[in-house]
Amino acid sequence: MKFGKRLQSQIEETLPEWRDKFLSYKQLKKRLKLIAAPDCFTDAAFDASPSPPPLGGLWSSPEIEFVRLLNNELRKFNMFFIEKEEEYVIRLQELKDRIERVKRQRGTNYDDPLQNVGDDEVLRVFRDIVTFHGEMVLLENYSSLNYTGLVKILKKHDKRTGAVLRMPYIQSVLLQPFYTTELLSKLVQECERNLESLFSVSLETSTLLKQGDSHPGSPVDILHQSQGSSCEAVETIYRSTLKALRTIQDIRQGSSTQSIFSMPPMGPVENKNHEKAVINETTTTAVAVIQ
Repeated sequence: MKFGKRLQSQIEETLPEWRDKFLSYKQLKKRLKLIAAPDCFTDAAFDASPSPPPLGGLWSSPEIEFVRLLNNELRKFNMFFIEKEEEYVIRLQELKDRIERVKRQRGTNYDDPLQNVGDDEVLRVFRDIVTFHGEMVLLENYSSLNYTGLVKILKKHDKRTGAVLRMPYIQSVLLQPFYTTELLSKLVQECERNLESLFSVSLETSTLLKQGDSHPGSPVDILHQSQGSSCEAVETIYRSTLKALRTIQDIRQGSSTQSIFSMPPMGPVENKNHEKAVINETTTTAVAVIQ
């Protein structure tokens, strides 16, 4: 499946309020088509030394607009990601407090999850953990998809113009908050441990991908078996979670040829200073600048 179709499919499957937060891939492609290819395209595209820039060392107007749009997309990713990450830190602590209250009130023997989800409060905690875990996995997928989209659109740019923008731009992307998912991965793992300790149910990636959404003992199966439980909302986000996990898996393992632009394993090294590196929109040489 082409990336554009995959991205659109994920946008349609994700939470409605997230849909305008993804990469504007179609808009970037349209903007890229406005950039004129060099006269000697073959020489420019394959010469190890990029050809001299137009306009006496400055980008053309369409190129400036293209890079400006890229920078705006980065800011959009970062604002959304930071907001959600801060929200998830708070929500996880609230869930942990609720779990402790449930344990104190009902004892600590939760060997049979099917029996315990019959309790209304325990059922609500169970639903909220599954939903919360799903949202965090969707945010991991958000990071992977947007990074991949940037790599692909920059590859198209360099191929069309013969310029070398992808390398320096992606180097700056690696410093962005939306790409540094180490904290998010820790939150996901802690959420999984809490669910497993309380209900003996695993939400680990390997287990979810193996079970699917209808396997006996899966979270959705448990909710279906609990009397009087309506779990349509949980089912929806659970299935979206499975699709997101498969997409992440495809992105990270989709090519047999690894390159410097390939996605690393989950939890890349976090940028402790959280620099907001973007590309200077008016100079010929693509360089990271701190804003």
